[in-house]
Amino acid sequence: VAGPIVNESVTLTNNHWEIRSMDLRQRYTLERVRLLNDFESIAYSLPQLGASDLISIGGNWSPEHDEDFTVAVLGPGSGLGVAGLCSRSGNIFPLVAEGGHAGFAPENPDQAQVLNALHHKFERVSRERLLSGPGLVNIHEAMCEIRQVENPGLTAADIAMAGVEGSDELCRDSLNMFFEILGQVSGDVALTIGADQGIFIGGGISQRYPEQLQASKFRSGFENKGRHRGLMERIPTWLITHKNPGLLGASVYARSYL
Repeated sequence: VAGPIVNESVTLTNNHWEIRSMDLRQRYTLERVRLLNDFESIAYSLPQLGASDLISIGGNWSPEHDEDFTVAVLGPGSGLGVAGLCSRSGNIFPLVAEGGHAGFAPENPDQAQVLNALHHKFERVSRERLLSGPGLVNIHEAMCEIRQVENPGLTAADIAMAGVEGSDELCRDSLNMFFEILGQVSGDVALTIGADQGIFIGGGISQRYPEQLQASKFRSGFENKGRHRGLMERIPTWLITHKNPGLLGASVYARSYL
């Protein structure tokens, strides 16, 4: 489930649903039910991913070569999910986080203008306000305001497609900024939790446009960390292409812990 789990229940951040493990146990006559955050599940899947499940966006480390490692995964979809995974002496431990709701920090003048425009719409601008399906729409709307052009009210899918095709300059620039910010935030996550063995990118948006992600400023945004650029250049990044890493991770958890 997408959202913080408290006392074995969760209210979804971007939905009105409330899920409780007690209700599921009673409904399905089960002895035990364990709720997992969606990116916690994806984190459990990471050591199981092979070459056919990944596209390199810079780097070639593989977890089976190291018993002890720390990695992270994040991905934009309906929101922005973030999680980490540590392995110590053959045991794996997920790092469950709500990093998508940390504040957004612009790293160039164009991003600063977008942030300023979004402050007219939101009291607080989190990373998720830019790195998600609705976030791509927010970037596009802000750029319409900045460039003083009429906002056509496009969906995220419309913006992405026009950006990929190159049929609309503003959509192209919006998609490029989206991937650049994704790289910046990925680098922030790597530094924050010490994920120097790698960052994995999930989420439907990135999976649908792998070529654009590879050709974007994602990696330059990732590495642009001032005095720590040398460290960032050594940290590999991958796009997850596996169709259901969350289900794969849930099965890993079930086999190992239940």
